[in-house]
Amino acid sequence: MLAWAWPRIPDQVVVHVGVSGHRSGSPLELLTVLGVIGGVSYVLLAVLSLKVGRTAMARRLVLGLASGTAVFFTGLGLAFLLPQVDGRPLAVDLPLALATLGSLAAGLAAAAFAGRDPVIPATEPVPVDAPRLTDRSVAARSQDGGAGWQQRVVLGRGHAILLGIAAVAYGLGAVWLGWATASWYLGGLMLVPIPLVAAMTVAWEVRVDAAGLTARGAWGWPRYHVPASEVVRADVTHVDPLGEFGGWGLRIAGDTRGTVGVVLRNGEAISVERTGGRRVVVTVDDALTGAATLNSIAEGARPVCT
Repeated sequence: MLAWAWPRIPDQVVVHVGVSGHRSGSPLELLTVLGVIGGVSYVLLAVLSLKVGRTAMARRLVLGLASGTAVFFTGLGLAFLLPQVDGRPLAVDLPLALATLGSLAAGLAAAAFAGRDPVIPATEPVPVDAPRLTDRSVAARSQDGGAGWQQRVVLGRGHAILLGIAAVAYGLGAVWLGWATASWYLGGLMLVPIPLVAAMTVAWEVRVDAAGLTARGAWGWPRYHVPASEVVRADVTHVDPLGEFGGWGLRIAGDTRGTVGVVLRNGEAISVERTGGRRVVVTVDDALTGAATLNSIAEGARPVCT
């Protein structure tokens, strides 16, 4: 498409839209800048996927971002150039919307093809030094489908206030940008991350039962599950979300295992060693009881040798 339109594109086109007005430049300048940004982003994310890709969630997130970013910057170039064929004035909203939808489709497709975690049941006994329930009846009820152990964890008050202030400031900035650039599509697009970040950050339900450990966002999404049969051991640890995960909410650490974290505050957390060298950390009250319950259930989920 671009090859067909290239001879009809003027030597000078709009290459930048900002609050202070439009800036013109050559079509090659626009494509070079977008190509470099898109290419560097794709390479960095692809390398990151190799480092943290032990879990399906990490692979899907990073590969989805890499593919979506590459398609978005390609679409952005087309969104700027094609409307200016034959010297027509730039009307970028519809092409930009199509580029956004295309990048979302590419990102979702890449995430889907990244594959699920392989089923790797644990075969070794739960280590003897791992915490266990002293009341065996609780573990027995959990394995029979009983209530198990459940906690709700919410973002700390101070961080919640900061998140709210940041969300309001960001939202006002998006509205102002839409007004200043006369592009309400751009302003609306910038508002999309607010509910997504809230879903991953505000509150989580954490449950341990016969199925294993399950963490769900306050609205039922996102959801992360560790089957009881894949629990090597569970322990209590202390977590510094900013230092270890770079922030709060559903996060992926930059370590070699790509540790998945549901980290809403500093303090105690359940640390789950999972088969395949994987690890999950969940900050929650009464983490010791949660870890002990999970170990007791995991012990019962081991294959019986005869």
